Amino acid sequence: MTINRAPRDIQPEKLPSPLREYGDRIETRITPAPGDRGTELAVRLKGPQPDAARSLPARLAGRDQRQDLRRALREAKALLETGEVMRPDTPPTTRETPGGKLAGLLSRRAGGERVL
Repeated sequence: MTINRAPRDIQPEKLPSPLREYGDRIETRITPAPGDRGTELAVRLKGPQPDAARSLPARLAGRDQRQDLRRALREAKALLETGEVMRPDTPPTTRETPGGKLAGLLSRRAGGERVL
């Protein structure tokens, strides 16, 4: 993930809390982004992951560990760039509409990554 900060501003031992919570369970790589456009921050889980945990049913059910790591990476990016993680207003409307119900269903089915 590319972060709009200089590489010297991001230290492995001073990562934001969403990534620090993983401790030694993740590998982290911090490199300058191409074209002097910030910093690339890459993380991945250490060790082999069971095939069942990476399967489509596990992903749809929200049990893929990589989904939580991707969420933590997005939150870390927000914290590094702006100092906060923006959350949507709750409830977004005062009454349920058919379109809102459909959007809610699709959002829940987005595999915990909030990407349709």
